[in-house]
Amino acid sequence: MPRRLELEALEAELAALSMFLAEAKELNDPTGIIQYEQRKQELEEEIKLLLDVEQHHASLALYFGGKPVFGSRGIAADFAGHILENFQEIVSKQFAKAELGAIGERGRVPMKNVTTLMVTGVTQGSFGFLLDELSDQTQMFDTVLKDTVNDVLHIIESAAASDEIIFEEAAETIDPRTLLALRDFFIELDSGAATVRLVDDLRDFSLDEVAVHRARVRTEATQIEEDDIEITGILIGFLPEHRRFEIQMVTGETIYGSATSESTEQFTRTLQSGNPAIGKKCIAKLKQRTVKPFNRLPRIVYRLLEFNTLGQN
Repeated sequence: MPRRLELEALEAELAALSMFLAEAKELNDPTGIIQYEQRKQELEEEIKLLLDVEQHHASLALYFGGKPVFGSRGIAADFAGHILENFQEIVSKQFAKAELGAIGERGRVPMKNVTTLMVTGVTQGSFGFLLDELSDQTQMFDTVLKDTVNDVLHIIESAAASDEIIFEEAAETIDPRTLLALRDFFIELDSGAATVRLVDDLRDFSLDEVAVHRARVRTEATQIEEDDIEITGILIGFLPEHRRFEIQMVTGETIYGSATSESTEQFTRTLQSGNPAIGKKCIAKLKQRTVKPFNRLPRIVYRLLEFNTLGQN
């Protein structure tokens, strides 16, 4: 369960308990006072412990409303199965893209077996599911899957944003197959007249029927095209920690964008060898992504795949 939801539940219980404690004191009820104060102390310790312990594995909750849901008692099985499958597909494809830089246009999604989220419970109140990354290993830092889930929630929220520019900027970070999975997710929600609330450690947002339909129309109308290109230019900037590059082409135009982990490692090796690539002419292989929103000009973004400094192996 996301820590945010655990805190909400404990804080709600603490607030109610404080009221009961105040009433017990007014009624001069010594037994009630002792019981309530003991439980209040336990809750305060649980909250402190929860705040002190970082959650490094992926954990989120999906709450659903609308026609597929019968209050807090149940949810249509076919809708639940499809929507969870759609969400898992978005996560798997976004993970593969983040790790590999790109995934094939068809076929099996690479590394899908390491992106599986497990249904660990159902939410209270509006019906929904708790999804968690289960692992026997203790993590000192956030897992890649946790970062990916947060990215996916950002993309979903952006797709439904009232400002279309927000989604266009988010679409620069996804590939065509991820867009298709995102489209299927919103088609399932919209066709079922469903609403959704998504919660993890960093985000908590809800999409009503209007927002869901807007996201469906937007994802159906958007096209993403990818091409591998090769350019010659001067590498004038590279930020390994942020995986960002900047190249001035022979035409004088400067292009910039993100870099794969492979090209970042390649750049780091040039620094360690004492022969840095900054300021030198190179041949670079790039992934050029063209995002074509509905009724708006295309946006072109680049991802550096690899580079070879001229005159060097």
